[in-house]
Amino acid sequence: MTDPQHHSDTATSTSPEETASVRERPMRAFEGLGVAPGIAIGPIYPYSRTTHDVEHREISQTDVEDEIDRFKWALSKSERDLKKISAVTREKLGEDSASIFDAQIMMLHDEALREAVLRRIQEKRCNADYAVKQVMTEHRRRVQSSDSEYLRERSNDLLDVQERIITHLRRGKLLSKVDTESVIVAENLTAADIVLFSRRDILGVALDFGGATSHVSIMARALGVPAVTSLHGLADEVRHGDTIILDGIEGRVILNPDADTLDRYRTRRERYRRVVQEHKQLVPLAAETIDHHEVSLRGNLEFVEELPLLEEYGADGIGLFRTEMLFLMRGRFNYSEDDQYEVYRQIVESVRPATTTFRLLDLGGDKMLPVAHREHNPFLGWRGIRILLDREEVLLPQLRALLRAGVHGPTRILIPMITQLDELHRFREYLERAKRELTEEDIPFADDVPVGIMVEVPAVALMADRFAAEADFFSIGSNDLTQYTVATDRGNDLVSDRYEELNPGVLSLIQRTVEAGHAAGISVGVCGEMGGKPRNTPILVGLGVDEISASPTYLPEVKRVIRALQFSEAQALAEEALNSSSEASIKAMLDTWLDEHGCGLLHMISSEASDEAAASPDVDASTVDVQQR
Repeated sequence: MTDPQHHSDTATSTSPEETASVRERPMRAFEGLGVAPGIAIGPIYPYSRTTHDVEHREISQTDVEDEIDRFKWALSKSERDLKKISAVTREKLGEDSASIFDAQIMMLHDEALREAVLRRIQEKRCNADYAVKQVMTEHRRRVQSSDSEYLRERSNDLLDVQERIITHLRRGKLLSKVDTESVIVAENLTAADIVLFSRRDILGVALDFGGATSHVSIMARALGVPAVTSLHGLADEVRHGDTIILDGIEGRVILNPDADTLDRYRTRRERYRRVVQEHKQLVPLAAETIDHHEVSLRGNLEFVEELPLLEEYGADGIGLFRTEMLFLMRGRFNYSEDDQYEVYRQIVESVRPATTTFRLLDLGGDKMLPVAHREHNPFLGWRGIRILLDREEVLLPQLRALLRAGVHGPTRILIPMITQLDELHRFREYLERAKRELTEEDIPFADDVPVGIMVEVPAVALMADRFAAEADFFSIGSNDLTQYTVATDRGNDLVSDRYEELNPGVLSLIQRTVEAGHAAGISVGVCGEMGGKPRNTPILVGLGVDEISASPTYLPEVKRVIRALQFSEAQALAEEALNSSSEASIKAMLDTWLDEHGCGLLHMISSEASDEAAASPDVDASTVDVQQR
């Protein structure tokens, strides 16, 4: 893996040109989403992904075959490009990561798209590049109209394939060479872009659009390239060679920083380098408190290409594999049992002897297939288990595939969006039906796969004792549990400051769930974003959570905090938090504890900039423009 902090200071020191740039243009800060950790300091390389301005050109009937041949030639050249990029990815990251580009190659072989382009050339007698752009633009619009952020991000892959084909039709170059040791600033990139850019030793990536689940974000994390997305408007504000600070931990970039800010972030970058080295030493160690209270740390995954991260960051298996991403990549419900089984088997075999927890298809809310219904309030509508119980043609193949995969290693099934005991009863009827069918068909399957439920609705937490009597384990989905408890849409910027995962009411529901689970003899985990934040670790441990599941990259720092705790001390902190009147007081208590116990280094890196910026006379409110994501 590329070390994101290995570049020499020759690329990041303040040159006379940088100093002049600072004098000419005011320092500005932009807030976004940190999707790949690390701190980069260096010159900007603005990158604009060229989209060709294609005009309609009518061709004669005698030229139709020539135009079709040109199109087929461009497909062949595009496939060759993608195979080269895939080979580079395999060399750097392995087979799993290269599958992203294999998917783009599959797009080139998509018969529906290919035939649509050929028909347009033949029937409309138009030039091939115009036909390609028309057909693929229509397809991308359908994908972009989805309520799913994941599907909308996949449209970038379609655009990349489209422009690649058109470029070859025009005999153009695919990718301009970027400056070495620079920070790429763009509206958006594709996974192919970032793999090629990595060969130029880029320092980091700042994008106006994109989320944590985009292929660019996945590749940035895998390559060790710090990245911030959702910076809306940054690309319009930068100039080639401007100095930029990119903080992939906090999700912040600072344009044209002054000398004091540069020095402060160089210090933070050095601290982060040390933390990364310390993390490597933590990986083989147990996640247990000083007095030997153990907590299982597992990984949240969405893609097969993320599997290597489990070993790299010391995860004890998978606490949450989001199977809906496999469906969303295909944009349809009809994902065959055999195809699912092959993917699940591959995952289970890679993770064993550790356990893999598969969450059933969890659509609805912010994740919708194009065929799903449009709703005024999708978070309170047809989602999760509600869809599955209404669509047995979707539920049964997935259950059969998961039971079959269970033969190859320890496997658990997790049910999303449970709100009523009757839903659990109906689900078990389908599970038994799937087992009967497999038995009758003489297909091997695991008969003892544990079934757990997501605790993400307050009603379930309030009745946790009754659910615990019938579930094999609990997994607390802190994102939705918080959202429903404090009545705040976590994706709404207007009220994001009211989304409080450490709200005493939320903590009370977690406590109630843990106590009910333990009374029934079942384990209780937390699999939402709350679990990946080291600041929250003492509270979760103190509440008695057995398992914390988060993005693997965050697990070493969580482990650091666990190993600095006495279990009795964690229990006292949790009790104090439960009796607090506000989240702010709980955060202050935890920040004090982290600093006093010498495990607040990464936390200090994450929070110090905003504190120092507020206190520093060098950062004037009139010269710093903070843009909220």
